Amino acid sequence: MTDVQLDNAIVRHAQSASRWKTVCFSALLVAALSAASMGVAVHHTSASAAAPSASATATMQSQAQPTVSPSPTPTITPTPTPTLAQVIPAAFANLSQLDGSSTLASAGVELNEMQRSQLMERIEDFRAQGYQASFVVVDMRTGAAIASYGGMPMYTASSIKAPYIVSLAQTGAVDINAVATSATADAVGLNQLITQTLQVSDNDTYEALYKRFGAAPTMQWLAGTGATTGLNGYYGDVTAIDLARMWVNSYEYLFGASADAADAQGRTWLAQQMCSSLNSSIAAVHGEGEIVASKAGWIYGEGNLYAYNDAGIVIPAGSMQLSEKPQGYVLAMLTNACARDDLLTALAQTVDDAMRAA
Repeated sequence: MTDVQLDNAIVRHAQSASRWKTVCFSALLVAALSAASMGVAVHHTSASAAAPSASATATMQSQAQPTVSPSPTPTITPTPTPTLAQVIPAAFANLSQLDGSSTLASAGVELNEMQRSQLMERIEDFRAQGYQASFVVVDMRTGAAIASYGGMPMYTASSIKAPYIVSLAQTGAVDINAVATSATADAVGLNQLITQTLQVSDNDTYEALYKRFGAAPTMQWLAGTGATTGLNGYYGDVTAIDLARMWVNSYEYLFGASADAADAQGRTWLAQQMCSSLNSSIAAVHGEGEIVASKAGWIYGEGNLYAYNDAGIVIPAGSMQLSEKPQGYVLAMLTNACARDDLLTALAQTVDDAMRAA
């Protein structure tokens, strides 16, 4: 090879080496840039996995702790309290449904075992000592009724006097406002007759009233109540169911009127004459504050008649607006257990316990 040819070969080799260096550098540069790009992508992906977005976090929290919607509060509609205008017909209907020959019957209410046991014990007290006894109680909050031998007619003795006088007032046979205020000379006389009849059970004053007004006002007053027994002369035989009907009627008249009723003053006065009634076993088991309007009756063999009775109305202390929210109960007890106020008082107390527990 000549010197010229050798020089030319060296030049071509140098040019070729330069081109390969350029290519290799370019390749390395591309590789480096590619690697760097991949590293950034990997770093970003890792960061995303380590710190999820806010929306993803909320979603995960929602899945981990599910939201529980509160249950809606149930709406409780209170049972309306029956008014006296509703209780009165219910009471008469229940009294008509009672089994009057049963030792213990009820209508409109179910007695629990304790009530039944205690009442049966009191009834047995009379039977064990040779006496006959019947009673009827009416819950004036509902009209429900309970009876023992309630359909057995028995002699009323003086227990009929209070219902008789109420019948005179309610039918208008007497002007009870005029009587209460002694507005006239005649009213003064009637005031004395009624007061003596109710407070000390004076037979003469009662007979004076009966001779003047007779039985017609009472029979008119009982119309529509379902009563099948009533007055037969001054006294007579009635059932405890019918005596209870009379006192349900009396409750409505004495305590069912509004304060601005035309005869409100007379009604209040009449009810007061029946408080602390002589020999009342019902009044004996009640304290101050309670209203007890009652009338006892007794006879110890005159005319071969025997009776020791009591009947009336019991209203708890603090009761108001009885026409809208009737309270208490009516109780009628008819027995031939003369002078055995212990037996009647025990029965009255047991009935009161049952009514309070109802």
